[in-house]
Amino acid sequence: MSNEPEWKDVNPSSENLPNKGREVIVFIAGGIALFVLTMVSMRIRPIGLAAGGFTFFSGLMMLIRRRNFIYKPGLVLAASGFLLLLANPRFGVIAGFAGYFLVIGAIGLFVYGLIKAIKLSWDLGKFS
Repeated sequence: MSNEPEWKDVNPSSENLPNKGREVIVFIAGGIALFVLTMVSMRIRPIGLAAGGFTFFSGLMMLIRRRNFIYKPGLVLAASGFLLLLANPRFGVIAGFAGYFLVIGAIGLFVYGLIKAIKLSWDLGKFS
């Protein structure tokens, strides 16, 4: 008999499964939210400016804190907020490119979440 506690998982590669599940939810929900926010902000200008400004400054505040666990989400938020500000019709040609990059980013987040979900289900299938 080993000295390990009973609650410790026998398979060490399955210890991160709850974190992997959270990542799947965050990527899929983030992709959907970014897509909806992009479509709404491109149609209704005041909402787009307010949402873009709020997103940009909240991303900057996350970057200013300099904590490692919020660096990547802060960078994504700041970039998305900046592109949301540029996606308003007053910027002309730049607005089309900014909206295009936001939609591509939203689809990318969603697809990456689906890929992580498939990998997670594959890992769960191996353990059962």
